[in-house]
Amino acid sequence: MDALKAEPALILVVDDDVRTARLLVRMLRDDGFEVELATDGASAIGRLARQPTPDVLVTDIRMPHADGVAVAKYARSRRPGLPVVVVTGYPEMVAPGANQSLVPPAIVHTKPVDYGSLRDELRRCIGSRPLAPRPTPVSWRRPAPNRIGRH
Repeated sequence: MDALKAEPALILVVDDDVRTARLLVRMLRDDGFEVELATDGASAIGRLARQPTPDVLVTDIRMPHADGVAVAKYARSRRPGLPVVVVTGYPEMVAPGANQSLVPPAIVHTKPVDYGSLRDELRRCIGSRPLAPRPTPVSWRRPAPNRIGRH
């Protein structure tokens, strides 16, 4: 019967601000999402070329190697209708009617991001897909003694 269970929804976060991206990934995982991180457009496109294709793309716009619009267009070429959430300081770059606008339009969150609003939007995008199970805490073990130093 377990084979019939749906896989947890997967979110791909793409942002070249590594520190901020890692914080967002950690917060999303703490809230039960399954999340992968790419730190530039090229690595995101490489990740999107592999299976499983993410269920939601969360991307910045201005990044090296490939911008967020290129990443989103590639993602939608692999999975039409993929929900795209843009987290940016430049919302005018993806506004309807802009040269690089997406069809269907992306959901735009302006930096600094209201995390609660972003989390709720991601839950709406995922819909009925289950969230990832929360990791079971691992009991703390005393580290092995340092063998370099005094004996």
